[in-house]
Amino acid sequence: MRQGWRHFIHQALEGVADDPHVRMLRERLRSGGQVIRVHFEDSGQGPSYRVVLSLDRQLSELRVPHSESFTRWSLEAGVRMATLEDEVARFTLLLRERLQAVEAELGRSSLQGVLVEVVRELGPPKAQASLSGRQVHSLAEGRARLQAMRTVEGVITTLVKDLGTGLKYDEAQVAGTLDAVLERFVSASSAHQP
Repeated sequence: MRQGWRHFIHQALEGVADDPHVRMLRERLRSGGQVIRVHFEDSGQGPSYRVVLSLDRQLSELRVPHSESFTRWSLEAGVRMATLEDEVARFTLLLRERLQAVEAELGRSSLQGVLVEVVRELGPPKAQASLSGRQVHSLAEGRARLQAMRTVEGVITTLVKDLGTGLKYDEAQVAGTLDAVLERFVSASSAHQP
């Protein structure tokens, strides 16, 4: 096997190496620290997490910039955000990140059209209400549209699994959280329309 192939297989199995902030967090946890709560913050410096830790009855805070590494760690460890609002903000960011490739391929208006179709088909109440009367550009019938719809549905399915399996929310909590995420995402998308 070539080095590139082995590297690809290793990355697929192990994931991206932890960034320095996540390595520091893991070190604190290995030395006996416990995560008390995690807050999502989106300041002028970009999205980040404020992790409140306890070690030997002492509380400390660690700020961790949003990264794939932190997302992977928090989902594997089952670490929920401190509030539902923080969870919705985090998953809205994850949805936006996971749809970037589709947007780059199709363009913003076509992605919005596909997303609107998928949301209307799935039927989450808050997200559907935010779509009422909204006219969007839709892709013509064909492979590109079907592929885009499958991709968007796949991204949404992954979010469902992350919330339900990774973070152990029950079905009603997953439904409510994902509905709020989709509603926020659709509302933000329409605010960016020309």
